[in-house]
Amino acid sequence: MTAVDTTAGGGFRGRVRLGGRGRAILRWVIGGIALVAFAATANDFLLLVGGTVLIYAMSAVGLNWLMGEAGLVSLGNAALMATGAYTTAVLGDLPFPVPLLVSGAVGAATGFLVAIPALRLRGIYLALATLALQYFVAFAGDRYQTATGGASGLQVRPPSVGGYELDLGGPLIVVLGGCLGLTILVVRGLSRHAPGRMWNVIRESELAAGAIGVNVVRWKISAFVGSSIVVSVAGSLLAYHAQLVSSDMFSLDFAISFIVMLIIGGLGTVSGAVLGAAVVVVLPYLLSSLPGALPSTGAGEWLSENIHYINNGLYGVLVLGFLLYRPEGIAPTVRGAFRRRDRDRDRGRTPADEPRPERPRVRENDGRRPAALEIRDLHVTYSTGARAVDGLDVLVRPGEIVAVYGRNGAGKSSTLRAVTGFLAWEQTRVRGEISVCGTPVTTLPPEKTAAAGAVLVPERDKVFPSLTVGEHLALADPDGAAQLLERPYFAGLSERLDQQAGLLSGGERQLLALSVAALLRPDLLLVDEFSLGLAPAMIQRIGDVIRELRDEQGMSVLLVEQNAAAALRLADHVYLMEAGRIVAAGPPSEMADHELLSGVPGNV
Repeated sequence: MTAVDTTAGGGFRGRVRLGGRGRAILRWVIGGIALVAFAATANDFLLLVGGTVLIYAMSAVGLNWLMGEAGLVSLGNAALMATGAYTTAVLGDLPFPVPLLVSGAVGAATGFLVAIPALRLRGIYLALATLALQYFVAFAGDRYQTATGGASGLQVRPPSVGGYELDLGGPLIVVLGGCLGLTILVVRGLSRHAPGRMWNVIRESELAAGAIGVNVVRWKISAFVGSSIVVSVAGSLLAYHAQLVSSDMFSLDFAISFIVMLIIGGLGTVSGAVLGAAVVVVLPYLLSSLPGALPSTGAGEWLSENIHYINNGLYGVLVLGFLLYRPEGIAPTVRGAFRRRDRDRDRGRTPADEPRPERPRVRENDGRRPAALEIRDLHVTYSTGARAVDGLDVLVRPGEIVAVYGRNGAGKSSTLRAVTGFLAWEQTRVRGEISVCGTPVTTLPPEKTAAAGAVLVPERDKVFPSLTVGEHLALADPDGAAQLLERPYFAGLSERLDQQAGLLSGGERQLLALSVAALLRPDLLLVDEFSLGLAPAMIQRIGDVIRELRDEQGMSVLLVEQNAAAALRLADHVYLMEAGRIVAAGPPSEMADHELLSGVPGNV
């Protein structure tokens, strides 16, 4: 399917765009041509490295099937590859691809055996169970080599097809590329249809999956068996490629390297597994060649003497860097960038060119004291490309209660999370200027934002369910808790000091969260949807508590609400928010008749 842009006169603009299926076919054709060209022109060293990349990528795709799709942890990749490699070494005299098929069958049986404890184990315990397979296979392989007189390893003959031997060279590279391509097609086909949905549900929650009728046992076993087949076949191909099988090849470091591939490339994506394999295989070779390209003195000499240690620590540095700065991995990052580019191109303009509605006049502080909160031109963009906040200006003066009203999805909660540092901590893109009591906090993490004087009472997860009411208050301020409970609006909590917070009603949880916030004595209190799920009487009571905290402690308050009546009744100043932007601002009396609030239940 293609789309052709034409001018008003019917002529061609010259841009032909392929549909999704057409682009996929084109990518496969280009990849096939590139593979054949590489096999025909590369020297022996490049063929060795390229073949290793293809085999490791296939094994990483198999592991991603288990970890990325089904959410099951495994450290058994090296053991499964060893199973396929030893099977091929034993059956090496049989014509190709018989050893390959038998290796897949042995891998399926091994995966089934590993899946049995996986039905009862999760997380770190499941990882340890798969790690036991690693030690068992390494021991068995070493014993087998000793018993057969191949202590240094088992020799493997190159695969033979129709009497033609595919020695290390172009033809074998084409076979390896074909196996990888077939694996990608099968895994992607499964993940995009019913099996993939089953595994994704299990990954999110096994309990919820079982509750809606998913056969968790069946689908967990199928993920282990399918993944093990792919990994064992990759081990078989590795035996043909290396022409040697040794227990030393399949160490624990080797198993961990595949976890590194998925983290670097992007866990849960097939393209990420391939990219991660390429980085992990090729980068050490590039680093090892670097000393030869530098002068033999100074930095070149130091690098030459320490390149071994650098390569040994390479995995740790890569994993740490990606977890800190690109936890989603290479493939999702690149894909998100291209999607944003395509979306902007389809619109025919860049984001900077988009027409914007007229923004309300920016409110200014009186200048006597720094504003409790000042937000200028705030933009929040998630990794998917979704823009939650777009050019926001908000001011909270000292001692003032300000409400930001907007419907669900307007960007209110994203604004609070940007102010309190959670979005920056999650690597979400935040641009603009945010200051709390004169302290810039745009790039600060939550703990430093709190130290600057801002405390958040979130919409959900506002208390620790397993801690008692008394333990919550003691964490905040054990000396001030007794005095706080003497206040009339917190008196009800004194009767529940020994009760777990998870057993409180919604209104009582909100009171407890506000009491903890009050004990922290913030300059700026941020409250997210305090009316959510509460009865009208409790909403009014919570509103009175917020106003009294402002009056008694002198704190400033920023509320975000989708309850118009609660926002207008409590606030000194109101911002109306829609699609990430402020569309109107002013005193509650002026905002009550705004079209955004027309027809809203409870608006008075």
